[in-house]
Amino acid sequence: MKKRYGVASVLAAAALAASAVVGAPAQAASRTIVVWADEQRGPQLEKLINGNTTIAPGYKIEVKFFSSLDALQSAWDKSTAAGGPDVLTGPASMASAGAKSGKLSRIIPSSTVKTEIPTAGLASMSYKGGIYGVPLDVDTTGFIWNTGLFGATAPATFAEMVDYYKANKTSKGLTGGICAFEGTWGSHAVLTALGGGAWASKGSNANYSKVLLNSSAFKSNVEKYLLDSSGKSNGFFQWDGCGDAFKAGKIPFGITGAWNFDGITKAGVKYGIGATPGLTASTKGAQWVNYSGAYVTTYAKAHGSDLGARKLVTQWFASTEGQLAMSQLSKRPPASKTANAKVTDAQTLAVGRAAATGTPQVSPALDNKTGGSNWYDVLGGVYTDIFTKGKDAGATLDAAAAILAKNFANYDATN
Repeated sequence: MKKRYGVASVLAAAALAASAVVGAPAQAASRTIVVWADEQRGPQLEKLINGNTTIAPGYKIEVKFFSSLDALQSAWDKSTAAGGPDVLTGPASMASAGAKSGKLSRIIPSSTVKTEIPTAGLASMSYKGGIYGVPLDVDTTGFIWNTGLFGATAPATFAEMVDYYKANKTSKGLTGGICAFEGTWGSHAVLTALGGGAWASKGSNANYSKVLLNSSAFKSNVEKYLLDSSGKSNGFFQWDGCGDAFKAGKIPFGITGAWNFDGITKAGVKYGIGATPGLTASTKGAQWVNYSGAYVTTYAKAHGSDLGARKLVTQWFASTEGQLAMSQLSKRPPASKTANAKVTDAQTLAVGRAAATGTPQVSPALDNKTGGSNWYDVLGGVYTDIFTKGKDAGATLDAAAAILAKNFANYDATN
């Protein structure tokens, strides 16, 4: 836990400065730096910095958090200088979107920040050569399994998980085999484990010209592992509101982030953490790996809080102390190399290891709607049509891939 800063020395210094000028008016009250966050990061920041007056002398920090990330995003989209924040926290997708809209200010990272933060982290905060945020932590998921159900050793292959589900569905009252806690975003490791996913890779770079959602391998594996003999869902794959079933011991395998670990533990479930099993023992599914960030808004200038907001973002949020303190509460691997080296929590370390099998989440490409809908909405429709409505998997995947091809091609051509 980060040590609280006292205010006594600040008040004494202010009084001394005021007395040095004969006839000077009393010092104005500290200005406020308003920080917006979601329901996960908000309570953590409230504990760490709410009310703080020493991180940015002359400013008092006020943390406001929303009921969900969607609620935060909605409020941010509708915000104006009249009621918007000075500092925004959230996923890396906010960097490019905020830069385009003019709602985020460009920042100049210090040489220390450039040394401490991985190049990929700063790249995730960039737009057209400018950096618009400071990466806070790795935003990704890990594969978990209920050790009380399946045993202490992780399943070696995807087929082993499916076989376990089919063999124990009735006797153990299972309602599903694997739960993607975070819905379409969290399900990417399942897609890639089966030969699908968003786009292909060309070396270490994304190949946006090749959509994998309707690859022949993925179509074949969906039919083999996720559907029954009639072409309907066999119940193994769950992605919508299935977290409680995992906690109740009704689903043996899951994919989720560190933010859900406490709830799972409180439910009495003992679990292991690793990477999502692939088709062979040597292959793994690739979950999305991204960063969360802290951003200075252009509203801060209108509020007279720009200097303080920049100090908060570039000095505290980017610091080893700040990142380690946030990590200790969130259980997410910090972006700072030095802070990450000081992590001792076993769960945080396990998620960090799982992240090594992931694939970079290029949010502007996934959010592109040139074809009519973005990646997440398209994927949600695919899941509903195939696994709920029982529509033909091949035709559904082909139609979805046609939309995605337009989205990715547009992004590739304009970036």
